[in-house]
Amino acid sequence: MLSLSSLYFASCSIHVTQRSPPQSAENIPSWCFFPMLMQNSQLLRAAQPSITGHQLEDSTYHNYSVHSSQRSLRTSPGQTYYGNGMFGGSHNLAFSNSTFIDNSITSDNFMKEFLQHTIIGAEFDSSDRHPPPRCHPGTRLAIIERCKVFITQCDGKEKMRWVVGAAGVGKSAVLQIVAEEIPADASVFFSVNGRQDGTKVFTTIAYQLATKYEPYRQFLRNEISRDPSLLRKSLPAQFRKFFVDPFIHQHLFSDSQRFLVIIDGLDECDNSLTQRELLRLISNFCTQHPTSPVVWIVASRPEPHITSFFDDERVASAYTKEEIEIVSDEACEDVQRYLRDELDEIKHAHPALRHKRDWPSELEFTRIATAAGGLFAYASTVIRYIDGPHYGDPVAQLCHVLEAIDTGPKDHVLGRDRPMAQLDALYPRILSNVPADAMVNTRKLLLTCLDSYSERFDFCSTCNRLQLTEAAAYGAVSYLHAVLKVPEPNKADNENLEYFHKSFPDFLFDFIRSKFSHSVGDEADQLQARCSLRIVEQVAYDLACMDSDEGIEYHRCGYLKGSPGFCDNIALSWPGDERYQVTDKQLRLELYCDSVVNLCLRFGRDSKFYRNMSCFHALMTRFTALGSLFPIYRVRTFAFGEFRSKLAELGNLKQVPLRTLDYTAICGLVHIRVTSPIGIDAKHSDSWNPTCKHIKKDVYLQQWQGWETLFERFPSGPGDDMTPINDSRFPTKADKHSDWESSGVGEFYCLYCSRRLACHFIDNPDQLATVFIDSTEMSYVELTFVDPDDDISKWRYRFLHSGRPHVLIST
Repeated sequence: MLSLSSLYFASCSIHVTQRSPPQSAENIPSWCFFPMLMQNSQLLRAAQPSITGHQLEDSTYHNYSVHSSQRSLRTSPGQTYYGNGMFGGSHNLAFSNSTFIDNSITSDNFMKEFLQHTIIGAEFDSSDRHPPPRCHPGTRLAIIERCKVFITQCDGKEKMRWVVGAAGVGKSAVLQIVAEEIPADASVFFSVNGRQDGTKVFTTIAYQLATKYEPYRQFLRNEISRDPSLLRKSLPAQFRKFFVDPFIHQHLFSDSQRFLVIIDGLDECDNSLTQRELLRLISNFCTQHPTSPVVWIVASRPEPHITSFFDDERVASAYTKEEIEIVSDEACEDVQRYLRDELDEIKHAHPALRHKRDWPSELEFTRIATAAGGLFAYASTVIRYIDGPHYGDPVAQLCHVLEAIDTGPKDHVLGRDRPMAQLDALYPRILSNVPADAMVNTRKLLLTCLDSYSERFDFCSTCNRLQLTEAAAYGAVSYLHAVLKVPEPNKADNENLEYFHKSFPDFLFDFIRSKFSHSVGDEADQLQARCSLRIVEQVAYDLACMDSDEGIEYHRCGYLKGSPGFCDNIALSWPGDERYQVTDKQLRLELYCDSVVNLCLRFGRDSKFYRNMSCFHALMTRFTALGSLFPIYRVRTFAFGEFRSKLAELGNLKQVPLRTLDYTAICGLVHIRVTSPIGIDAKHSDSWNPTCKHIKKDVYLQQWQGWETLFERFPSGPGDDMTPINDSRFPTKADKHSDWESSGVGEFYCLYCSRRLACHFIDNPDQLATVFIDSTEMSYVELTFVDPDDDISKWRYRFLHSGRPHVLIST
């Protein structure tokens, strides 16, 4: 017997950092472990001839490739090639009948590629925000002027201004005017309507600066050409490269210049830790580099974690504060001016009101103005409701508003809370106008808007997912123009529903306030799961045309099976017409691809509405190659866990001897669990090796206890875990078609554990392992056996095997 101890172990100098143990060693999200495997390849393809994804001849599919084609450059004798590529800086080169591929970022595609790493539509003049919130003429003049003075006169360390105020006081409108009148060099307007990714803030700002300033653009081009991973690095790393280096170290610009950067709605950024990290980097920049020409204006609600940051005395020297209060005289006067002007506009726009000398009455106006206080969100919602196009009766709508005020907060609710409480009283009134038969569809649309996944869809696609016709969709939202921005029918293929103000989704999420749903998140998740599965199941997975090696590259989940016309069975409730550029064929393909991606992402997050055999089956049958976001480890866990009995019943689990598997094809993370009966002192043949640096977690089952761990193995990994094993069954290099090669060493890599598994393969060639195989021919393997030394302890390995076993034996 070849034992582990008889193998020669060279000393290893690999340094790994031990992470804190997760709740379950096997249920760590797959994306945590793919980076090293994915350094050189974004796809995981099991023992197939080529990793190259094939584009189908049908042009419908061409837009779904995420890889930019390489740019071929031809030169003629005597021609000089300029660039940063393979011949950068060379001249007087002569080539004949030669073609060279330059993979460097060129001037033609640099900005286009850079744009893909930004928050699309976040700039102050973006069409995605049109029309943007603006201050009503004659309002907020003092605040705007103070911001302008700060920009032009700030000096030293105090180059950040914090504009803070409660929801709905008009912070975004103020900063919009400031951005237009200065104008801003770069701006990021966060929003719950799809602009929330805080990890892209600095790339977004850098991109906007690069569009305006040639020296900065050249600096970025050189840096990113040198290190393309810069666009995916951490926020501190990006901040150093995008701001500290060019503005401080390189002195690209004079210290006397001013560069205005506006970040609005910081509290709407999707992670509170990211919010504080952004503030920390900006404030440190201001204090450490007082000569910097960059001026920052950051606006947010007074959320506790943001307020506590600014309350820190170490930050005090970096900023000045502008607080927009709800109950201030200035705010109330501005809101009253807005209400008078807008109500006057409504009066003159309706023939039945023009002859009225006093509409609304002074008493009615006072009641509305008192309810609004200094809260523009309330005032603007009231105006949109009274002027709602579906009703066409401002008098009746005004009465409804007054009724809501009467049923709203009583006199004991005072100060800054009163206007928000009045808004809470108005929102139910607006929802109550939706007829019961339309509310079913209205609810679906509201839930979809509340789900972050819907951000990727336009209104037409959203309605096709929900099986709503155009008429049903517009009927469902016709009563909600006061709270929702609804796309015009001819723009429905390019725009989606948006909230006018974040206070409305906040209201819906809070059951105590809205009575809308006990769990908006669960209800929205369940709705998306039903829609995605319905669409996916309308596309056959076992047709002969789907078994080819062709595939559609989409997102980072992998290549999907496909062939011309394979999505034709997807039913469209809202088909396209001459108004839209997207064809029905393209729309069906988009619906299918997005639905499969949704199943991947939600299954990977262990959403309870996706944890079923239907979703599992879709993931196992729809791909020709797996991408970095495919939940491969969660699939493995469920295949041998919750879904085991069903898979066995269907005949999908096979048993094969170890000799039919290729050890060198084992790839990715290997899960080990070793357990012994409680109360029995078992002597394992190989207990935990203290030199192993990867995670170890204690396991306590009903009658068993032990430990489990994860280690990483590459098909031709570092350390040569097969050396010096000389066995013809185990070549030292993986098959040439294996796409699981990596030149890096992951922090879960372990030479000791890899060799222990290799020895077990050699010593036990006839031992049976359980195998499940997906449509990419990736094998998910479970190997269990009793410890040969104590005949008590149980060992269990779960691993991935690139390719099918040589022989399958049915269970």
